[in-house]
Amino acid sequence: MTKNDLINDVAYELRDSMTKEQIDRMKITLYVKMQDFELVESKQLPVVVDHDNDWLMQRYCVDGVAAGLHKGTIRSYIGIISKFLDYTGKNYKAITAQDITDYLAVRSYRDHISQNYKSTIYRYLCTFFGWAFRKQHIANNIIDGVDRVKQVKKKKVRLTDEEVETIRYALQTPKEKALFELMICTGMRVGEISALNVSDIDLVHKQVSIYAEKTDTYRTGMLTPVAVMALRNYIGDRPGTDSLFLADRAPYNRMREYGIEKLAKEMAVRGGVT
Repeated sequence: MTKNDLINDVAYELRDSMTKEQIDRMKITLYVKMQDFELVESKQLPVVVDHDNDWLMQRYCVDGVAAGLHKGTIRSYIGIISKFLDYTGKNYKAITAQDITDYLAVRSYRDHISQNYKSTIYRYLCTFFGWAFRKQHIANNIIDGVDRVKQVKKKKVRLTDEEVETIRYALQTPKEKALFELMICTGMRVGEISALNVSDIDLVHKQVSIYAEKTDTYRTGMLTPVAVMALRNYIGDRPGTDSLFLADRAPYNRMREYGIEKLAKEMAVRGGVT
């Protein structure tokens, strides 16, 4: 184990009890304090360790956290990789390019997955086994033997002006009106909407500060006068908390992605838009 491996392991174990800034500060401190020391693994006998698939996925999680990947992204990768490894029944060192090709074919014909989902599986497996090869966990870069799966670009279907008005006419509560107007004028992702706080909304300057989890950056969205009015009415009509969109029942927790999607579909159906 190298110094980097040790420090990344420590950071991974503390990921739930420390903030990202605290972990980064700890890692820098350890790098500085350990620069004049050599890390030697204690062994009683020279043995060859055969790691299992769970160990490799754990290593991938550790390196992902060290690289700053979002927890949700890591979970998505592990979910797909775990299904693939379970399907093969092999140790990761025995996996071949043909195993990946066969798995993609089986998922396509047996499970009738879409071309884009098959492309996602291909991309995740390529990333994982490419990482394993670079880290010398496997001897060969098996990805070179897997044919690329292209993603189909779908044409985005947008609401017509008439559909927007029919949904707007069917809105019933201050929360529905605030959510709908915010979505229409900013085009925010559902996860970004869920993460919004009241402090992110600037009604005076008609702006909203949007945090993008994937890129770990902020951008500014502009609010229409109608959205400003709807948000002002909603914020003034609900329990005092920093979360912007809240569940309808006590203890009025922050609305999660599923709840927002469900409400958006209900508003659309009520407005006759399918």
